[in-house]
Amino acid sequence: MNITDRHTDTAAAPTRTGEVMRFDSSLWSAFLNARSASAYLTSWLAVLISRVDAARMAVLLQADTGAGAFVPVAVVPDPRRDLSHLKEIAEAAINSARPVSLPGDDGLMLVAYPILTQTGGVRTVAVLELVGQGAEIQQKALQELHWAAGWLSSRAWEEDARSEMARVVRSGVAIDMLALAGEHRKPAACAMALVNEMHARLGYDHVAIGMVRRRRGAPRIALLAMSHAAWFRRRSRAAELLETAMEESFDQRGAVSYPPLPGLDRAISVAHGDLIKAGRIRQVLSVLLSDDEGPVGVLSVERRKDEPRFDENDHLTLEAVAALIGPVLETKRRGNRWLAGRLVDTIGHALGVVLGPRRLSWKLLTLAVIAAVVAATVMTGPFRVQSEAVLRGAIQRAATAPFAGFIAAAPLRAGDRVAVGDELARLEDTDLRLELLRTRSEMDRLSVQARDAMARYERAQFAALEAQIEQARAQANLAEAQLGRTRITAPIAGTIVQGDLSQRLGAPVQAGEVLFEIVPDAAYRVDIFVDERDLRFVELGQQGHLALTGHPSDALPMTVTRITPVAEAREGFNAFRVEALLDGTVPDDIRPGMEGRAKIGIDERRYVWIWSRRMVDWMRQKLWTWQP
Repeated sequence: MNITDRHTDTAAAPTRTGEVMRFDSSLWSAFLNARSASAYLTSWLAVLISRVDAARMAVLLQADTGAGAFVPVAVVPDPRRDLSHLKEIAEAAINSARPVSLPGDDGLMLVAYPILTQTGGVRTVAVLELVGQGAEIQQKALQELHWAAGWLSSRAWEEDARSEMARVVRSGVAIDMLALAGEHRKPAACAMALVNEMHARLGYDHVAIGMVRRRRGAPRIALLAMSHAAWFRRRSRAAELLETAMEESFDQRGAVSYPPLPGLDRAISVAHGDLIKAGRIRQVLSVLLSDDEGPVGVLSVERRKDEPRFDENDHLTLEAVAALIGPVLETKRRGNRWLAGRLVDTIGHALGVVLGPRRLSWKLLTLAVIAAVVAATVMTGPFRVQSEAVLRGAIQRAATAPFAGFIAAAPLRAGDRVAVGDELARLEDTDLRLELLRTRSEMDRLSVQARDAMARYERAQFAALEAQIEQARAQANLAEAQLGRTRITAPIAGTIVQGDLSQRLGAPVQAGEVLFEIVPDAAYRVDIFVDERDLRFVELGQQGHLALTGHPSDALPMTVTRITPVAEAREGFNAFRVEALLDGTVPDDIRPGMEGRAKIGIDERRYVWIWSRRMVDWMRQKLWTWQP
């Protein structure tokens, strides 16, 4: 606690009679009619000391937020008295937040009474110096202090209520301005709407907004909008003086007023003074517009009369408005620039991050990226063409239906392994056996008739019957041949890759219909679907590897054997089928039809070419397309 001498407005003081103070009826009048805070507190203290018979002196201490200590604001009856002997009891009352009494010198008693705020803190302390040290005197003094403290508490609550109401009003104004700023897309239109609204709503004679321009050299302020001025000459003297005043506030990174406000009296206001001298302006106040990166502009308001004067409420209102509209205006300004301006800012920000004093991780990342780019430009590596691939059999044999018939049995299906001669399926032979019996019976009947005709020497009849017998014999031979082919067998040893008749028992089949397809074991062909953009790099005899989806860790070596000239539409690209044969031993668990990714080795190329070839080809094609 600091106790310093401070002259206060005594307003009215109690009369001195001996060592104590006597009540004067004029004290109540002075107390009720006090016009200033100092007069109010002094009158309150005078009334208090007049009601305590044993009181010889009274001091009122209040917290000074700027100084960070308690200072005397009223001393009765003599403001010039030394107050150092009251320091101990005042500190005890402040620390304990409870009334304290201590014996003084020459039979005196000191009584301190803290007056608490709504939150329980100590804002004011009243100290009385009493003649005598009896308990009755102390009780009387504390009783009067307790009742009198209500006046100060009530006044404090009124001041807090007024301050809170003013803050709510300022917040409402700022929010309304923010809502107005959001209605416009372009920064100039947004700023014009804001200055006109502040001119009409807040009663300022002139309002202007300037934004920071960072071009060659130091940043400077450029006027963006002026109230009720859709157009203004940027080279005029008035505009230049206003911009200079704004730059004065921007350079000091704070608000500037002329005439100076109590809280802004240390700010340099030379340019603001020159602005007032050059025109009919009598008052000017400038505050900063800022975003998360710092000041981005200045908001200035002017009045052409000496009254009403700018006060702390004007300052706080403008600060609240500037805090909300500053980021909005800067965002709109950045979004409204051309690509070159955005690019310059982006590059500047990146250089600031990389070359600035902090952000070591970004610097290390930049060095790593530069090293990677240099390595990719200088170093070479294997260039491989990769595409989708499917594993197929090198030889594929089909088992077809020998004649039209019906399926009687189908013990095997796709996926089963077979040997040469294994039964794949069997056709129904009942009709064929009946046909064979019929033809044989017909042959026997015709043979009997032929012998009778020979016995009767009917040569013509005998020749006709012999022809019918040969026809029946041919039909019987056909039936026997078909009976021998009802059993469909595997032509080669391998795996059935297509065909499942187990669900078609009794169903008809046509002659020549493909029922099964078989591929030999350990003889596979790889069909690679190469993008047409990479086909120019592929040649016969090139080596590569195949990684199947089911065996991603086992890359199977292969050799390109054929490049087909037929294009095939794949998902998102046009492909040509390139055939390759697997080299070496093939694992037993792979099957035809498996899919994967194939990589064909071409040669050694620089990494930067390998990674950028597609983009370079695309750019070349676009440039050729755009050429006339």
